[in-house]
Amino acid sequence: QSKIGNLFSQIDSLISSTQKELDKLVSLKKCMLQKMFPKKGSLVPEIRFEGFSGDWEEKKLGEIFRSISNAFVGTASPYYVENGHFYLESNNVKNGQINRNSEIFINDEFYYNQRHKWLHENDIVMVQSGHVGHSAVIPKELHNTAAHALIIFTDKYETTDSYFINYSFMTSISVRQIEGITKGNTINHILSSDMKNFIISIPNDYEEQQKIGSYFQNLDNLISKQSQELEKLQNVKKTLLSKMFV
Repeated sequence: QSKIGNLFSQIDSLISSTQKELDKLVSLKKCMLQKMFPKKGSLVPEIRFEGFSGDWEEKKLGEIFRSISNAFVGTASPYYVENGHFYLESNNVKNGQINRNSEIFINDEFYYNQRHKWLHENDIVMVQSGHVGHSAVIPKELHNTAAHALIIFTDKYETTDSYFINYSFMTSISVRQIEGITKGNTINHILSSDMKNFIISIPNDYEEQQKIGSYFQNLDNLISKQSQELEKLQNVKKTLLSKMFV
């Protein structure tokens, strides 16, 4: 009894400490999103990387992207197959990242019919229905992927860091803007046409954009690793509870 009790006590301690570390990282991200982007009425952030100065510029997304449009909207289920082309859906876009916790695959015919809306590396996608406003950057491995019910931001007028823009969407100013254009009584949705007038603050120096984007990417990677570690520990506890008791 003592050995079993001690084992689960140690596992619970590990779960508790891992959860605390995860909470700290999530809180840090939330704090830095507010401090590394300008607050309302300001054109400079509270915290800035060394070597950068000058005002940021407010720009509409329509001034940054030549194309802001919808991915396929409609019923795609008749084209689902067990093995085929990965189909990016809103469930795969959450908290600034793309996950493949659930995967849908489509057949060749439907995939190639969507070629004019294929995603490209460094495009940004945003959920347009349900948990609206969640966004992510398309990585190299998802180049030429088809998507469903997402807003696609592509073809920039000039070199701009996609990860910087992606994290801009998570600031309190952007969240309030998204809430202001959200429509629907039962299911929330936003329109791609409304996103063309969406305003973000952006530094003119591309290197500063990159540094901010990379900082939050690294922070998200730490959060993901900590989340995975927590999930492993919780699964270990669950498995042992089922195997060490009659």
